[in-house]
Amino acid sequence: MSAQDRSSGVVRIVGGGMTGLTLAYRLVRRGHRVVVHERDPYLGGLTSESTLGGVPVERFYHCVLPTDTALLTLFAELGLDDQVGWNKTRTGFFHNKRLLEMTTTGDFLKFPALTFSDRLRLGWTIAYCGLNRDWRRLDREPISPFLRRHGGRRLFESIWEPLLLAKLGPQYDRFAASFIWATVYRMLSARKAKGRSEKLGFVKGRYGKVFASLRRAIESGGGEVQTGSIVQGIRPAGGPGGHRWTVQVDNQELPADSVVCCVPAPVAAGWLEDSNPEAAAPLKRVDYLGVVCDVLLLRRQLTPYYVLNLTDKSLPFTGVIETSNLTGREEFGDSSLLYLPRYRDQKSPMWDRSDEEVHRESIDGLRRIITDFSEKDILAWQVNRARFVQPVHPVGWGEQLPPVRLANGLGYLSTAQIHPWPVFNDEVVRHVDEHLEEIDRLINAGK
Repeated sequence: MSAQDRSSGVVRIVGGGMTGLTLAYRLVRRGHRVVVHERDPYLGGLTSESTLGGVPVERFYHCVLPTDTALLTLFAELGLDDQVGWNKTRTGFFHNKRLLEMTTTGDFLKFPALTFSDRLRLGWTIAYCGLNRDWRRLDREPISPFLRRHGGRRLFESIWEPLLLAKLGPQYDRFAASFIWATVYRMLSARKAKGRSEKLGFVKGRYGKVFASLRRAIESGGGEVQTGSIVQGIRPAGGPGGHRWTVQVDNQELPADSVVCCVPAPVAAGWLEDSNPEAAAPLKRVDYLGVVCDVLLLRRQLTPYYVLNLTDKSLPFTGVIETSNLTGREEFGDSSLLYLPRYRDQKSPMWDRSDEEVHRESIDGLRRIITDFSEKDILAWQVNRARFVQPVHPVGWGEQLPPVRLANGLGYLSTAQIHPWPVFNDEVVRHVDEHLEEIDRLINAGK
């Protein structure tokens, strides 16, 4: 047990992803004693990295928008602002066995599946989302009826449904219309950004740089970051020493004045269900979509697009993301890096499929898109899985978000509370900053 663990005033943050590390960094700068517990041997959560064919890669795909001001501000504080690269990217659609360019407004207007009336309705739907500043009305309507009402059936099947499938998988209808409002609003804001409006960003050398910098900043401020630290339970202390909570880690009971859980809601609920069922109750309401993602390192460029959306719902994956078309092939040893995600809910049989089965389906699907694709093009592959990626935003979810304060000295902060926005790293950092004062009050009340 470290000296920090034996001292009073310890704040234990459970979870070493973007939320937990950003929160720990902010709290250390405010003078709090912080210990971060991360169960994995690495940091980063969904933004962590692995090695593919000897090449370091991120387990899942990420990009930076020019309007990601909270994230870019954090990078600047960590001295990493010069580590963000910016490139123009292209977007495509695979429609009727053809690859079609869909990068600009003009490309949309020329899309062969749309009539003139469809294009007008598409413009109206986007304008409606852009001009409507209040998402709460749309929080009461399911996403599919909203888009069909404004755009009609053909526009929905040709444009909106492929976009929803790429982000949410076949269970997109579990979401409220506020989700598409937030997505369109974010897209329009990025287009209005000055200087880099036509570009997307990425971290040169991967997000591992960000987490290493956060760890150094936390530790230089007197905090601790413990990887491979498996939390088994969180309980009220009620014993000598004045501590409010104990965190069971590797069969040790570690004292804490305050605890903040920065993990998926079902995980935190499992720790609290027996010892504090009232705190666990709002967390048990949260449902998630997960992702099973085949990642391929290729000898050659497969398409010219960073994102290829799919109108063919019989394909096994929900999109094709060629990250090397954003970063450049030099980031991956002059190879191309391809992600083939399958977004699924917790009951999907996809979770029981073997890696080999998933990969074999990927190969068959790619051959239907790129007819000359061959297994000889593949240098290495791996299937990455994450159960808790995107919290489901059903109708009325804005009024059901889990609270930040679960009990005296017990806080909760995670992507489960981000609404109506999709989960991006910028929203994660913004979420921490928006609730920092509330977390600070919770900690100070526990001292």
